[in-house]
This record gives sequence, structure tokens and C-alpha cells, in this order.
Amino acid sequence: MIRKEQFINFALDTLRYKSKEDLIENLYLEAFVDTYRRINETSLLENEIRDFFIEDFEQVNVLTKNLIQQQILILNWERWINVSSGEKSRADISLSISGFEFIIECKRLKHADIKYVNEGVKRFVELKYAEKDTCAGMVGFVIAGKIVNIIDDLKPKVRDFSFTPGAEHFLQTKCVDWRHSFQSKHKRVNGAGIRLYHLFFDFVPEAGQRVSAFDFKL
Repeated sequence: MIRKEQFINFALDTLRYKSKEDLIENLYLEAFVDTYRRINETSLLENEIRDFFIEDFEQVNVLTKNLIQQQILILNWERWINVSSGEKSRADISLSISGFEFIIECKRLKHADIKYVNEGVKRFVELKYAEKDTCAGMVGFVIAGKIVNIIDDLKPKVRDFSFTPGAEHFLQTKCVDWRHSFQSKHKRVNGAGIRLYHLFFDFVPEAGQRVSAFDFKL
């Protein structure tokens, strides 16, 4: 019988990624950044922003388009997940290949809202999302306020919620060289750990600084 990890490793080798983390960072997260740089309209509705990403992933984004059309990469949105008998949770975006799913929760932000933790990070810690996975993502759509300040104010709130001891350096670790990002590690209610990738995109009117938010790799 083929084990799940063997199946995942086969898929990673076929797609030429070294690990699940490599695939997350250099396919999924890079795809978010690439799509964001094409958005030229400001929207204040979370679902409209999310739907633009989904449409671009399917029709334009060079990292994901062919994989989705060939049904190698499965893209789902409003993904319903059975938490327990009679309880379901709905994740915003799901990207998956052969036995490995990456769940993404999206939040609209006007400030460092504690809901980002209580209705986002907490759902991963309490196994409502990504129960069998070791990595997941949070994406913040900033529609008001200053994105840098919001991120700085969110970090201690994320750190104070079931944070893995000694993992504070993750808060200073960027995602795919995107300036408006950080990572975190948390201990889940079952004792397992989960690594969260946090990406933030500026949708504030008159922003005008989107391209400069990207730290190009040297």
C-alpha cells in the first residue's frame, strides 16, 4: 500500500519542489503576490477581492493557470470542512495537490482587529481548519489604515495565542520576500504544531505603493 507521504513526495518530485514548504512558498505564496500586482482597482468587499485572486489563478497567473487547467492543482473557495458531528467550518481558499491541501483564511482589515486571531489563527489552533496539515495561510486585505502599523500591532496578538515557545524569530521571517508578511508557529489543541504564513495586501484608496512593497530577490 502506498503511504500518503510517498504520494506527496512523488507529486513534489514531479513538480520539482524540494518539500511542502518549498511548494507553499514558491508556488502558492508567490502566486498571491503575482496576482496582487495585477490588481488595479480598489475594492472594499472581501469576497470581491478574494474572487479576483481566484479568477486570476484560473485564467492568468503563470504559476497556477496550467496546473489548474490540467487538474493537477485543485482550487476551491468557500471550502466546507467537517469539524465534528453537526459542526462545519468554511475556509476561504484551498489549494491542493495529491494528498496535500493548503488552507487559506482571508480577513478584511481596517486596523489590527483581534478577530484576525479569534476568527482566523484560533480556527487553525483548534483544528477547525487544516486538521491534518502542518502548514496553512492567513491573508489580510487592508482596506483602511496604514498596512505597516496594522502588521506591527497584529504580531504581538498572534504571538500571545498558543505560540510555540522559542519560535519568536518566525515573526521576523518574511514570506517569499514580500515586505508585508511574517510567519508564526503555534501549538494546537492536540499537541501538534502548525506553521502559519501571513500575507497582507494594501487595498487602501490612494495607496499607490504596491510594486514597491515587493522586495526583489538578489
